[in-house]
Amino acid sequence: MIRSDIDARSVFFAILLAFFALLVAAIIKPFLSYLLGVILLAFVLYPLQRRLEPRLGDQLSAFALVAGALSATALSVAVMVMAVPTDPSRVTQTIENELARGQFQRQLESALGVELPLQSFLANAPRRVAQLLVGDISNIVSATTDVFIGLLLLVFSLYYLLKDGDRLVAWIKRMLPLEAEITEELTDEAYVTTWAVLKGHVLVAVVQGIVAGAGLFVVGISNVLFWTAVMMFLALLPIVGVAAVLGPAALYLFLDGRLLAAGFLVAYGLTAVALVDDYLRAYVVDRGSSLHSAVILVGVFGGVYAFGVMGLFYGPIVIGLFKRLVQLFNEHYVETAETRTRAE
Repeated sequence: MIRSDIDARSVFFAILLAFFALLVAAIIKPFLSYLLGVILLAFVLYPLQRRLEPRLGDQLSAFALVAGALSATALSVAVMVMAVPTDPSRVTQTIENELARGQFQRQLESALGVELPLQSFLANAPRRVAQLLVGDISNIVSATTDVFIGLLLLVFSLYYLLKDGDRLVAWIKRMLPLEAEITEELTDEAYVTTWAVLKGHVLVAVVQGIVAGAGLFVVGISNVLFWTAVMMFLALLPIVGVAAVLGPAALYLFLDGRLLAAGFLVAYGLTAVALVDDYLRAYVVDRGSSLHSAVILVGVFGGVYAFGVMGLFYGPIVIGLFKRLVQLFNEHYVETAETRTRAE
């Protein structure tokens, strides 16, 4: 009777725990991307927090790091805005002239074998864009509100993660129903894999942006520094990548009659720039996390679908932790059980 009463209480407690877990998940879901981002940012800044704490204290050091992160972000945005090309008239005029002559349209129609109403489409484009913006004004306001709340959550969460992050990690370790040895190994694996993924993606984005920017410089595209910075950011995004800049640049060169430069930029993007993404990213992350290159690519693309932009980092991390969990389960439970069976 006592045993059945204990089992009933355990089942009720498990149901109650699952119910509140679903409620917490529903609360977190709208701001999941911000929370995932702040965890990575706190992970990067925490070594600085540990160095500053003995001198400034945990509160002041956390405040200083948050203020520094906000200042660096604001400065980066200001520099990008100031570097935006202010005279795009040449590009616009070139495209308008070529479309007016119809040469580009005839070439494209000849290649595709169909008629393309580019003139009417471009003539109606401003009106369609205006209708789209007016029709979605409520969605824009809602999205702006969500971003504002998300950024506030990010700032406050970053402060408290830096200030109390070590206590949070210690509490999670205590709550995990695992042996202390397994918990430590999982923690070490998470630390190593996270640093490998962060360093790999950021390093590759910087290198790929510089390599792509060199190609723009060679063919004579103006505002190379601005576009290089843009491509460094775009290089973090799978599928899109630096092609979002190199493609239009090649099209502009083609319309401007610089066929050799356009061909060179396309070939350069498909070889030198693509090799940086395919091999350097896999090499850096693979070397630091012991994950196979194919697994890293699956983690990157699958992570983006699962977690959004933050999945670029969390995808490989999750797969790396899953791999380590399988190894630990095999080492501590399967092999141990087989050893006991043979001993008996």
